[in-house]
Amino acid sequence: MPRKLNRRPPSRNIAQKILIACEGSKTEPIYFNSIRNELRSSTLDIIVLPHQNKTDPRSIIERLIEERQQRTDNQQWSKDDMAWAVFDGDEHIEKSLENWQSAINRATSQKINLAITNPCFELWYLIHFQDHFAQINRDRLVNLLGKHILNYDKSMCLYPKPLKSLTEQAIQRAEKMAKQIERNELSEHSNPCCSGLPKLISILLSLKNS
Repeated sequence: MPRKLNRRPPSRNIAQKILIACEGSKTEPIYFNSIRNELRSSTLDIIVLPHQNKTDPRSIIERLIEERQQRTDNQQWSKDDMAWAVFDGDEHIEKSLENWQSAINRATSQKINLAITNPCFELWYLIHFQDHFAQINRDRLVNLLGKHILNYDKSMCLYPKPLKSLTEQAIQRAEKMAKQIERNELSEHSNPCCSGLPKLISILLSLKNS
């Protein structure tokens, strides 16, 4: 009787990994995981890290550095891979400016890319539907978003529908907000802003056919 061969399953040849550490436990992970599922790229690996109950900016940066180092030690990280930290601005800046500045400096020194929304990630959702240039708090923002997304909830999956077809408009609106901040000589992460997020999304979508 011929011996049965134990064949190994074919391994994926992953060309690029994008490691994303999020502040939120629902909204951001659901959004980025939905993009990953939609891309269906055979060579792209987007890893969304759980935040382990520490959501201040400095802890998110340290979590990301730790994960990257672990992957480097295991030879699972290359020079073309990217690490992104995604977190909000308003409450962290108000709560501890020291922690905030420490996180920004640490990310810069460790070549961690930043995607910061102020006041919160829902602003990114809102500008898929309309411009917004005035300072805004979370409650007002969610109310505005509710005009476009009925019964909005943080655990809703909004990608690909309804956001995918509106993503390019959101990127353009975020860039207009950044130009306004520059014109007014404000801090890059002033309220309102989606700093860095258009770049991250553009990178992800450009890898669609990789």
